[in-house]
Amino acid sequence: MSEMEIRRIAYLLSETDLVVAAIAERMDCSKSAIMSINRRFQIRDYGKHRNRWNVRSAIREERDDDAHFEKSQAN
Repeated sequence: MSEMEIRRIAYLLSETDLVVAAIAERMDCSKSAIMSINRRFQIRDYGKHRNRWNVRSAIREERDDDAHFEKSQAN
């Protein structure tokens, strides 16, 4: 799996409400690969539930910081 695909999956995990099966189908990979990426980057916290999750706030804060940095570099 390429770095670009991993980033896309991480994006889908953090920014959408798609379930793992839908992401796996969209990215043409296994559900276990999606969950492995989720564990690696600690994006979604499922707790003891399979159908509910929380996106770690640190992930959103990092994304917002990156976007702000890119905007400031463009000016």
